[in-house]
Amino acid sequence: MGLFRRKQQETLNEQLLREAGLDVNQMLGEASPPPPPEPVEPPKTGLARAGVVDGSAVGPKDWDATCTVTAPALMGDRVQFATLPNGDLIISEENGDADLTPLAEAVERHLGPPYRAVGRRQDGNLWGVGAKRIQVAKIPFPTGEKLEFSQHVDEGELRVDGEQSNAFVPAELERLGEMLGESFYVEAERIDGDLWEVRATAL
Repeated sequence: MGLFRRKQQETLNEQLLREAGLDVNQMLGEASPPPPPEPVEPPKTGLARAGVVDGSAVGPKDWDATCTVTAPALMGDRVQFATLPNGDLIISEENGDADLTPLAEAVERHLGPPYRAVGRRQDGNLWGVGAKRIQVAKIPFPTGEKLEFSQHVDEGELRVDGEQSNAFVPAELERLGEMLGESFYVEAERIDGDLWEVRATAL
């Protein structure tokens, strides 16, 4: 797993110009770099074969965004990454160390961070990407990769990596659950360090 910070963070002016369909570099008086690869809308059958749309091979069944993009620098046949609210990429699966920014930028034409994404090579340099929105929370918990906390009225149970634990329940998990009522189930999967993907369900 690795952290990748994008080389350039887009300013508000640049974002407004881009959304208006204007050439950001030309409007700011800079030399125009080569244009980024343009994603195209994916043919349903192609992405289904790649396991991206229907989720039969990888990832969830109901993606919030799907796209295809040309990425000649990527190796292997599959990548998986998450983006944090500030736009940083956390790479959990990749062959080599190529820049995944082209895939993230293609997704973000349809969906803003944070999200999880899976990319599968379709044909040559063409990749299909599926992404799903996530909720991210900062939870200072030193061990484990998955936390589960369930509470029914005043009785609660914490599990760490599937095993019952007597560790102190992180206050963040309790707060997330209590927003839903007295009985709830909260699940957290570590993204990187103290950053976790969280999901809460009322019971």
